[in-house]
Amino acid sequence: MAARKLFAEAVKGYRWYHAAGAVATVGAVQGITLWGMSRTYHWFFAKEEERANRFIQKYGRPTESQRMDVYTWMAPSYDEGVQPLEKGIANKFRLELLRPNSLKGEVLEVAVGTGRCFEALEQSKEVRGYVGVDLNEAMLSVAREKLSDRPYEARVLRADGHKLPFSDNSFDAVFGSLCLCAMERPAVALDEIVRVCRPGGQILLLEPGVANRAIVRWAQEQLALVPSPTHEWEFGYRDDTDVNALMRSRTDLEVKEIQTRGMGNWYLVWARKPQPE
Repeated sequence: MAARKLFAEAVKGYRWYHAAGAVATVGAVQGITLWGMSRTYHWFFAKEEERANRFIQKYGRPTESQRMDVYTWMAPSYDEGVQPLEKGIANKFRLELLRPNSLKGEVLEVAVGTGRCFEALEQSKEVRGYVGVDLNEAMLSVAREKLSDRPYEARVLRADGHKLPFSDNSFDAVFGSLCLCAMERPAVALDEIVRVCRPGGQILLLEPGVANRAIVRWAQEQLALVPSPTHEWEFGYRDDTDVNALMRSRTDLEVKEIQTRGMGNWYLVWARKPQPE
């Protein structure tokens, strides 16, 4: 936890800097002069930016263990803390991803966290069993408290998304919300998701990533926001995954639909593991 506390002190106020950057990006996309906004933005937050850069130069990107420390630190107050931020954004996207009765049979959730998808999961009435996995025990402790009174067997357990403790073709559906972005090796985690899903089964993902709109990518690059050098230290997950490219590169998946939300930086993915020929 020492590294997380050190980071918090080193870049105190940087969250406002990052938030201002998001506003500046919106302004740029809407046609406001980017140069003027970016100069004002960097001038106001020069000290915070300098402290953040010094920290990153010294420590680089966090290790998986350090990112787990971030999640452990956030877990007790995570739901309360993210609710104002997720209201109308991620919460809404989860309900869209897990459409009513979209999940059936035995279901696996990867990177369950504190159980933020449980409400959306209730839209599916034909689920016969549920397993949620996460590497962080502090997050799982919160999720376990929410699992009572379900009409099917439900459990959460500690497991590494890079090496899921299940046999091939174990689940009728696999889903995740902010799942691949929380993994050290997203492509390997996706390999595992495909492996444990049964042929014909669904794979549903909600992921933040680099924007698919050229003007938004350009604005973010001009403001040096993505990849954010501090995002993983603050929130535990990466913000620079090219979700569209990652999904489209798979030959073992039928990608049925990819939709984007926000400024094109939130991805809703509906895919299917094909039946063997």
